[in-house]
Amino acid sequence: MIIPIASDVAEAFVAKFAGKSFNREQYLDHNQTRLMSSTVAYIDSLNNERESFPDSEDGDSRVVTVPPGWHLSYFTPGQPLGELGIDGTDTSYNPDMPYTRRMWAGGSVEWPGADPTFENERGKLKLGWTATESTRVLSCTPKTIKKTGETMLVVGVEKEYLDEIGYQAVIEKRNWIFRRAFDLSKPAPPIPPRPALLDNAALEELSKNKLVRKFCRTTAELFRFSALTFNGHRIHYDREWAQQVEGHRNIVVHGPLNMVSILDFWRHAQSKKEMAFPKKLDYRATSAIYVDEPYRILIDADTASKKVTDVQVISDDGTICMTAQITNW
Repeated sequence: MIIPIASDVAEAFVAKFAGKSFNREQYLDHNQTRLMSSTVAYIDSLNNERESFPDSEDGDSRVVTVPPGWHLSYFTPGQPLGELGIDGTDTSYNPDMPYTRRMWAGGSVEWPGADPTFENERGKLKLGWTATESTRVLSCTPKTIKKTGETMLVVGVEKEYLDEIGYQAVIEKRNWIFRRAFDLSKPAPPIPPRPALLDNAALEELSKNKLVRKFCRTTAELFRFSALTFNGHRIHYDREWAQQVEGHRNIVVHGPLNMVSILDFWRHAQSKKEMAFPKKLDYRATSAIYVDEPYRILIDADTASKKVTDVQVISDDGTICMTAQITNW
């Protein structure tokens, strides 16, 4: 069997999508945001109140804006089951074989409609309105892992979201890594051991001069987020697949779930009565986070007064799992 050269696969992929844009409209119903709130919403530690959203169009619904990052529960993948990859992932923007094993590596999100100099509410995704998503492929770049010599492809995709009037609300860029397809005839890789947790003193030192939010995700949380984003990737719910095929030690926490949690934490740290929107978020996943394992998000303690805020997502064993920068207006 002749294995295609990575650069040839990348060139063919870019040519396939060159000059193409894929557009669709969707009504932003209240139920999706309400369900997202029930799954990820920040709980105010002072009064133990959860951020709430209306579950119907009753009342003044048009002033309710989709929080930053929560747009992921709309415009979800719509591929029929028979067209999904063997790992359950959507294959709409997959390169050709053998580079079909997808991982979400990071990206960026911008909110041009949140510019505080605007005099009206243009450029916001509002419940009860119809929005438009436009998707286009930006790039496909071959990469080689130095330690192993393994080749992979990094695909860049841009999604632009317009409000009902046609103003830009969100510009999101996603970076997906595509590794070689699974060889299911080979024996399962050994499950890596769980590293030892840091002691309390070391964790306190990590958290020095930081705002801290602690997490230990459950299978119910991951199921809900998979359902809300229509994400069929088996590493998020199928332990046997995650361990015996993809070599993880347990079910994997979604990278986008942590992206949403970073944004939720940041906006509630701004001490504003109205919903805070950043100008831009840049983020990069660096290591997997697993179900039932504690980790924390660390944000600069003076974030409310900073133009640029650094963020780290760190496992309680000391592994840096995601890094991010949030740019304020």
